[in-house]
Amino acid sequence: MLFIFSLIILSTVLPTACANSYDCTLGIFGNANLDGSVDDADIDYLTGIITGKNPATNLSDANYDGSIDDKDVEQVEKIISGDETTLILLDSSGKVVTIKMPVERIIPVNRNAAEALRTIKSSDEIVGFSDAALNDKSYFPEFQDIESVGSGKTPDLEKILKQNPDLVVYYGTQWTTDYESINDTLQKANPDISVIGLDCFKPETYVEDILKLGYIVRKVEDAEEFADWYNDKMDKIEGALKDVPEEARPRVYEGGRSDFYQTGGSGSSSHNAIVMVGGRNIFGDTSGDAAVDPEALVQRDPQFIVWKISNIGGYSLETDNTTQFEEKRDEIMDRPELANVSAIRSGNVYVQSADIFFGGRYFLSIVYMAKWLHPDLFKDLDPQAIHQEYLNRFQRLDYDLDKHGVFVCPPLEEN
Repeated sequence: MLFIFSLIILSTVLPTACANSYDCTLGIFGNANLDGSVDDADIDYLTGIITGKNPATNLSDANYDGSIDDKDVEQVEKIISGDETTLILLDSSGKVVTIKMPVERIIPVNRNAAEALRTIKSSDEIVGFSDAALNDKSYFPEFQDIESVGSGKTPDLEKILKQNPDLVVYYGTQWTTDYESINDTLQKANPDISVIGLDCFKPETYVEDILKLGYIVRKVEDAEEFADWYNDKMDKIEGALKDVPEEARPRVYEGGRSDFYQTGGSGSSSHNAIVMVGGRNIFGDTSGDAAVDPEALVQRDPQFIVWKISNIGGYSLETDNTTQFEEKRDEIMDRPELANVSAIRSGNVYVQSADIFFGGRYFLSIVYMAKWLHPDLFKDLDPQAIHQEYLNRFQRLDYDLDKHGVFVCPPLEEN
């Protein structure tokens, strides 16, 4: 029996299931039953579609040819065994991308994807790096001899071509014009190069991006190991907060990035992180990243202020002292326009390094923020221990947080 249906339906973007449970519908064609993996259950589900027992889903057409038949079963079998010659999946924007397999030479222009690849033990496949990643010498020490391909936003395409990669990983939902241009240029120059946009930094899609990379580089077990570890941490935070009523969740202002007032509204990573740690974003009724009127900030009266700073502290071995963090916190506490804000009066002002908020390490910010916002609920939560395990176990870095790095102020032991 041949089951045929429209490619228009196939290209429909699937809603992500990550926002609440952190378990994703894995956007790979062949994931017929719409769970978090491609496995034998999908073969059973496909068989049910072919025999008329199961309804077709958006990801049933494993080989993306417009029909559901035995060829799709064969494609799923090859994905499971690691013998597929193409892998068809949705990028972070929902665009259908076909990747030629196997992938053995990767240029992660997106530095967050580079970190994700290291998480799943695929550093050896990296043959080119962006300047931003190479400049982060303390965090990416093993890549310092790898060829630079320039800016992460607008890389040098000639340098990319010289490295003869199988895959280039860009961002999926920002700089979309550049993404399309890079893809078109590289495909015309070398059709064997695949290009995909995977963000690898958004709370709502992070696990799915890691799992997709796992299938792309055939390190599915390593990707699932990290996903299980991550989900365990996030599920415990979600579970502890599930009975906290909305009105009891503290009002939070997340600012920084500059000395001016700006924040993230609904849909931003900042907003999603605040919600995940049981807070209420005081600018949640706005959208995107925007400048903030100080008077509006005072009027909305945050109970917590979390200020993100860049180029200070973090993993750099040259800035192990806390002085600059302390000075920034004191400066915020002393701002006359904030004198009557609840967060200032209660001392609930926290400075946090961009190294644990922006990019793929945003979840480290979440565990620190959960501890600050709900200390009674998270007495046993040890953010530094989680941070250390991530560095040692998944990034395989010889980095001792007891000796190096400044990430938060005040330090946890003073909270």
